[in-house]
Amino acid sequence: MYFGFNSKFLQQFTFELQISLNDDFNPTYEGLYDAFIKWETSTKDFEVSVGRLDYVYTGLERSTSSKKIKTMERALVVNQVMPGEVIGLYAEGNRGNFSYQSGLFSGSIEDEFTDFSGGFAALLGVAYKMPLFYKKGTLHLDVLYNNADPDNNAFEPYEHIISLWHQGQVGPFEIDTDITTAAGTDGQSDLFGITVLPTYDFARNLIIQGDKMQLSLRYHYAKSSDNYGLQLGKRYEQKVASGSGDSYNSYYMGLNYSIYQQKLKLMSGLEYFDMKNVSADDNPTPHNVTGWSFISGIRLYF
Repeated sequence: MYFGFNSKFLQQFTFELQISLNDDFNPTYEGLYDAFIKWETSTKDFEVSVGRLDYVYTGLERSTSSKKIKTMERALVVNQVMPGEVIGLYAEGNRGNFSYQSGLFSGSIEDEFTDFSGGFAALLGVAYKMPLFYKKGTLHLDVLYNNADPDNNAFEPYEHIISLWHQGQVGPFEIDTDITTAAGTDGQSDLFGITVLPTYDFARNLIIQGDKMQLSLRYHYAKSSDNYGLQLGKRYEQKVASGSGDSYNSYYMGLNYSIYQQKLKLMSGLEYFDMKNVSADDNPTPHNVTGWSFISGIRLYF
């Protein structure tokens, strides 16, 4: 659970603070989730944020807040290579059909802030409105560099992460595609991943005005350059199987019912996965693993 607030002041500034609470409330306080100040121009075409930030800046699924994702959980590659919360400076802007983002972050993080002992990471991203064969769409290219300081604990052990992704929409149908590569450091294997995420809004105003029913599908493929470079997801695949492998496929089908936009929605999802050449503590001989998971829940924020 998270609790916090945000406040606007002097017209162009926003302050936000959120804390993380332990599930059993013993102790209640777990640490800061985010704490930052944001300034934006009066025309809202440029903004700068500084402080502790939720890292939602690289690739298709990580650039979407967990409040708004279309699946119950993000796919394997993004969970393995992308950071969580970071401390630093982030800026984004847009001009016409073109938009851009950049950031400079500390490589270390504590429960609240940082002692700046873990090196740094830098982000650069560009996007252009490009429908391709859709009615509307945007093409993105994001690059994240981590200087791989030995004291780094804020970023995963990947020196370069590059994501090329596109979002396209025609009426109620949307299809999002992502290609991500990550160059490992300190003995970590290089990774490659593809994600295809189509959604279809097939019903509106079912029970109350403004509600929406959505079908969500996802195919995800991942490959590591070395043996055992992929880890099954902590949520929720490791409840089904365990171990590390080098090739992975997953197929997801879900149903989302948005009662009040993204602020209150019911979600459920069925996913099948398979991983090749797996080695686990209880079975070190390379083998293949397959499994199913079904998850249902409520996402809400207010």
